[in-house]
Amino acid sequence: MNSLLNMTRCLSILAMALSLGGVQAQDAFPDKPVKLIVPVAAGGGVDTAFRTIAPYWGELLGQQVVVENRPGAGQVIGIDAVAKSKPDGYTLAGVGVPIAFNTALGKKLPYDPVKDLSPIAEVVTQPLLVVSHPSVPVGSFKELIDWARKQPSPLAYTSGGSGSYGHLWFEMVAAQQRIAAQHVGYSGVAPALRDVIGGQVPVLVDAIVPTGVQVKAAKVKGLAIVRNKRSPMLPDVPTLQEMGITMPDAAPFYGVVGPAGMPPAVVAKHNDTLARALRQPALQAKLSEMGFDIVGGSADDYGRKIRSEIALWSRIVKDNNIKVD
Repeated sequence: MNSLLNMTRCLSILAMALSLGGVQAQDAFPDKPVKLIVPVAAGGGVDTAFRTIAPYWGELLGQQVVVENRPGAGQVIGIDAVAKSKPDGYTLAGVGVPIAFNTALGKKLPYDPVKDLSPIAEVVTQPLLVVSHPSVPVGSFKELIDWARKQPSPLAYTSGGSGSYGHLWFEMVAAQQRIAAQHVGYSGVAPALRDVIGGQVPVLVDAIVPTGVQVKAAKVKGLAIVRNKRSPMLPDVPTLQEMGITMPDAAPFYGVVGPAGMPPAVVAKHNDTLARALRQPALQAKLSEMGFDIVGGSADDYGRKIRSEIALWSRIVKDNNIKVD
């Protein structure tokens, strides 16, 4: 009896020690800078969002959050680097919609976005925006579709990259509206936008950041906001619904993931500090002015969002016979 009692006491002490060790480890994290890999070229919406958020997040963590751009292959290169990193919370990714879309497109990936990554938090969304070079003889998205039908060759358009929200959305529209379209691929929205401004490509479909700034500067024409309400950033650009075109909202979403196997306490700490950063009035004002809508939420919320978007866009890709090289 005494032997059993002593064993029970020892197990209780061991459990308490392990619990205290976990608390101490959580309190000690992080003790060095956190690397945030952004898997797109500098200057696009994903990059802009995370470079704006990082200083506020780092201040609450007590360590700097260092943003590192690692573009390529529709965000696959950067995401794969994080999936294969040590799951200690010091290497994360700030990702856009390809976290779900690459799977929906049936791409052969070196990682599984559900099994090999730890969702941490969704941070922001923003409306999709359709713009054209000023020389394109249309004033709205409806006119663009009508004009495209009359052209002898497919309508050339670009986006934030192969497999981006703008790319898949326009392929869906082209299939539904029965127009011929040709996607011109770039490694990010910044070089794509540059060539639309320069007249090399007539149309761009991407999130409102950073393209909206160029609409305000009259370097490109805003043809449509793909949401059920106008954007405060571009109040003169109409929605598709206002043109009589019925389509669901299109809101590219950005979030933070880490490698699978991260300690729950570390995931919770990153989620908590991100949530508190997003509640800071100064950061909220900056993000709102840029055209972002703040989301926040739990790690589980973001995981469900990724899974639901994979399922939704897998159906859309199949139903519209969308193919991406």
